[in-house]
Amino acid sequence: MPYAELHCHSAYSFLDGASMPDELVPAALELGYEALALTDHNSLSGSMELAQAARGLGLQAIHGAELDLDDGRHVTLLVEDARGWSNLCRLISRAHEHTRDGRPGAPPTEPHVALDDVLAHAEGLVCLTGCAARGIEDEATGRRLLDAFGRERLRVELQRPFHPHDRARQHRRRELARRLGVPCVATGNVHAHARSRAPLQDALVAVRHHTTLDACEPQRRGNWSHVLASPAAMAARFAEHPDAVAESS
Repeated sequence: MPYAELHCHSAYSFLDGASMPDELVPAALELGYEALALTDHNSLSGSMELAQAARGLGLQAIHGAELDLDDGRHVTLLVEDARGWSNLCRLISRAHEHTRDGRPGAPPTEPHVALDDVLAHAEGLVCLTGCAARGIEDEATGRRLLDAFGRERLRVELQRPFHPHDRARQHRRRELARRLGVPCVATGNVHAHARSRAPLQDALVAVRHHTTLDACEPQRRGNWSHVLASPAAMAARFAEHPDAVAESS
């Protein structure tokens, strides 16, 4: 079954992604991909590197980002055209403008953007409803996204990190998609191009939380679901949702 990974983080997701874009591209091609999206946290820093590596090896590069909303939730935005690129750049700039308050010695805050800003800059962007942990699941927000992006450019995101309550979460999201009248799309929330990088990703989580590997075990993924997988493996992971796998491509 055709599959394109639409939710992928590189090392430009600081202290989270464990692979560089020029490592993700050949790994994706070796696994049989024709397209790959890079969706780093609040950043387009890896986009040029992705484009150069993909152009040289014949992979379709899709540009995007996972944006933190000011209420702690996430949305995944993918660039559709030049207007979308401009709007995503504006949103990322808006997300980072709050990170320093100007006081000497004041610690930076995390980038974030208001949902209203996302809705106002929807043109040229495709919106996925976000990761398993902090994506959009309520109908009220879903309808606001639907009004802004329309049925052609909104997808409810399904992920399976093999954590407790995966099936219940997928059921909630499929119900949300049904009520909104939009398709679901399967994504892998990739953070590494190969299993050999999984220990590094664990170490990055520990550093990000200012603690040890043992102490951050609840925050670590604990499996290889975040490693780039083949289209066949993703079809098997979402065997109950083949439509969501097909929707990715």
